[in-house]
Amino acid sequence: MPFDIKILSDKIKKIKESFENGKFGDALSVALNAGNGLMQQRIFNDNLDIDGNGFGVYIGEKRKQSDRSQIKSLFGTKSKTDKKRIKASAGLELTYYQRKRAQKGRQILKKDLEFFGGLRRSPEVVIENEKEAALQFNTIESAKIAKGQEAQITNIRNGKSGTTKGTGVKIFTFNDEERKNVTEQGALLIKEILFK
Repeated sequence: MPFDIKILSDKIKKIKESFENGKFGDALSVALNAGNGLMQQRIFNDNLDIDGNGFGVYIGEKRKQSDRSQIKSLFGTKSKTDKKRIKASAGLELTYYQRKRAQKGRQILKKDLEFFGGLRRSPEVVIENEKEAALQFNTIESAKIAKGQEAQITNIRNGKSGTTKGTGVKIFTFNDEERKNVTEQGALLIKEILFK
């Protein structure tokens, strides 16, 4: 069977059109957003770093939570779940940050990185060009908080004070499973573009 140059020419034309129309950039964006969702599930719901280790517990000087401060907090919240969490922390030995979280109805049993949701909302996909896209924080403040949390967790694990100085474990990056998912998702989308 002779080689048909017209078929090859049509394929090349289709690839060029896909690049010009931004379809490959869209595919990269969709794949990275899928990975971002998996990463956020791991970080904010499961409270795990890229190696699958938990973040630990809150550290610091603990004082007994008074019942009076809990009663004041109950009037400022409307959620039944928040009210249950606030009541559950009454009389417990808590660090300053645990008390602050408890008064807002947040969980206090294990360290998590979500208080108001700003850090969860800050990673976003940025398309550099048709061949490159990046997942980055949308504010410098969020990037600093993320880096500080990585350093703090490492310092606590190493028996040091919970400062946010130094280098740390990787949390805000794709683990192997998330990276594999991004690659597979991107490959599927690009195949779909090419073979439509």
